[in-house]
Amino acid sequence: MVINYKKLNPNGFYLLKYLNDETIRFIILYGGSSSGKSYSVAQTILIQTLQDGENTLVMRKVGASILKTIYEDYKVAAIGLGISHLFKFQQNTIKCLVNGAKIDFSGLDDPEKIKGISNYKRVQLEEWSEFEHPDFKQLRKRLRGKKGQQIICTFNPISESHWIKKEFIDKDKWHDVPMSVTIAGKELPKELTKVKSVKKNAPRQILNLRTKQIEEQAPNTVIIQSTYLNNFWVVGSPDGTYGFYDEQCVADFEYDRVHDPDYYNVYALGEWGVIRTGSEFFGSFNRGKHSGEHKYIPDLPIHISVDNNVLPYISVSYWQVDFTTGIKVWQFHETCAESPNNTVKKSSKLVARYLKDIRYSDKVYLHGDASTKAANSIDDEKRSWMDLFIDTLQKEGFEIEDKVGNKNPSVAMTGEFINAIFDCTVPGIEIYIDESCSVSIEDYMSVQKDANGAILKTKVKNKTTLQTYEEHGHLSDTFRYVVVDLCNEQYTEFSNRRKRNLYGGKGMLGFFNPEAQNVYSQRLVYVMPNVDGTFVLVQASRCGDKWHLTDALFRETSSIEEIKTACLEHKANTCLFECSSAYYQTVRELREIVKDTEVRVKKEFADVDKRIAATSDFIRNNFLLSPKMLEESQDYSDFITNLMDYNINSENKSASIILSGLAYHIIKSFPESSAA
Repeated sequence: MVINYKKLNPNGFYLLKYLNDETIRFIILYGGSSSGKSYSVAQTILIQTLQDGENTLVMRKVGASILKTIYEDYKVAAIGLGISHLFKFQQNTIKCLVNGAKIDFSGLDDPEKIKGISNYKRVQLEEWSEFEHPDFKQLRKRLRGKKGQQIICTFNPISESHWIKKEFIDKDKWHDVPMSVTIAGKELPKELTKVKSVKKNAPRQILNLRTKQIEEQAPNTVIIQSTYLNNFWVVGSPDGTYGFYDEQCVADFEYDRVHDPDYYNVYALGEWGVIRTGSEFFGSFNRGKHSGEHKYIPDLPIHISVDNNVLPYISVSYWQVDFTTGIKVWQFHETCAESPNNTVKKSSKLVARYLKDIRYSDKVYLHGDASTKAANSIDDEKRSWMDLFIDTLQKEGFEIEDKVGNKNPSVAMTGEFINAIFDCTVPGIEIYIDESCSVSIEDYMSVQKDANGAILKTKVKNKTTLQTYEEHGHLSDTFRYVVVDLCNEQYTEFSNRRKRNLYGGKGMLGFFNPEAQNVYSQRLVYVMPNVDGTFVLVQASRCGDKWHLTDALFRETSSIEEIKTACLEHKANTCLFECSSAYYQTVRELREIVKDTEVRVKKEFADVDKRIAATSDFIRNNFLLSPKMLEESQDYSDFITNLMDYNINSENKSASIILSGLAYHIIKSFPESSAA
């Protein structure tokens, strides 16, 4: 059959070339949208079917979608090539009238098709990224029994963590091959065969089980990458004599190139990346602006930030900071300790190995999740996870300075702080990520924000192990910990003047000096035993015209005894309960025990959002916080974090609810406070 090259795109010529190469097992065609991938595969398989009379199976993950997609491409391709009369188009099957060969269409949801694929010479996987890795492993194992059998895969790359990249592409070595195609002994003009890239994998050394000899296996995989710029039915042929210049399509791509470079990178240029949704936790992170070459500098110390979640991996990020002019912080490396290295000792040894590889011998500054310092039963000494991590690094010869705090900073607040840095609204601070930290970059671009501004901890299930885990967020957590530690003064200032918070203004809630000799005229304890599933208690003391929030409890407990004990431990002139009738008996019991404190009770307020809004100015102007308690008490810290994270749509607004109740009581009971 004579091929009219004016009917084919550049990637079509490579497909024809490698469909006739029996050393090639896998033909991978990927790239941007409108690059003609699927249509070119349809064209070339129709041509190949006429030439060799072999059967082909075309598959998508879900069979219901195949007739409206790739099957239609085959019909249109046959018409375009002028060969539709040589085929009979039936439901789910195209039969060649010349030699009886078939092109069958099926979804992976038809298990019988998977079992019986040995009689096919070729299997095409359309939208390969929809398939799971076990699917692909089964298919490649079952395609056997014929010489030169091939799997042709087409897809658009999106996530860099996708199994195709991690398990197929990244585990091989690749080299560019010349962009040349010879048909009938004649090399086609270069302008007709130019695509973005053509690569083959490296030869392999394998043991021949029959001869027991080690043999070199020729490259068995070719990857063809193309874009819309290689589709003559988008940009026209090089000489302008055939194809079609689609002005509107090109204009759309150009718009994305300027206004949405991440989208353009994936869907136009066919590069691995992440598509932004608009609800990213690090929404201001711009890969083009904030990543690049930011390597390790030997003269500066290394800061390591760790998160100990074992699935999908233990997360370790490596940072440096330059204080010469302002604060410049950059990440230069990452360690993602997957199974079997996702244990404390194995992951720390990976860290030690890397530090030795770069010949680092100075002190290591360690940052991370405060929960890693909690005691556990890993060993007989019940040392914490972080203690064991540090111990392993020390045994490897490194001096460690533990910078892990006793509590973690607010997730929502740290996210806003880092976004503000990326937006250049925090003077003097810059953050960059080295382009080699590909997993980190994907995490920073992918992790989503929940309704309260915190990280959305969406869980996925591993279909093999059936384990559930959070796919994104843990490298992002290491990011937050180290930046807050390195820029603590600026973070505190930013937190205190947070603009979106209800209690914000010129300076957020103020702080009193705990070292001063404060004379208190009134002490109030306000209790809500069950607000949004949380037991909350606040103790406020009047000092002049201000009210000092001297203590707060913020606990997930329903224990009546714990609630009573907490009330007894906090001395006050008045202890006021806001609760349902279920707790009235508890109030009565406290009245019998406490003789020098007035114990009162009131019904739960009907419209708490209205009360919060009405009292916010009073709280902002009249309440002061204790910096000492904020540092020393986890309960106090949790309370303030919840208060700072409040907005009208917050799922948990316990702190604002109880503080508004206390403020409402003060306004009604102490009118002079309201006047002040």
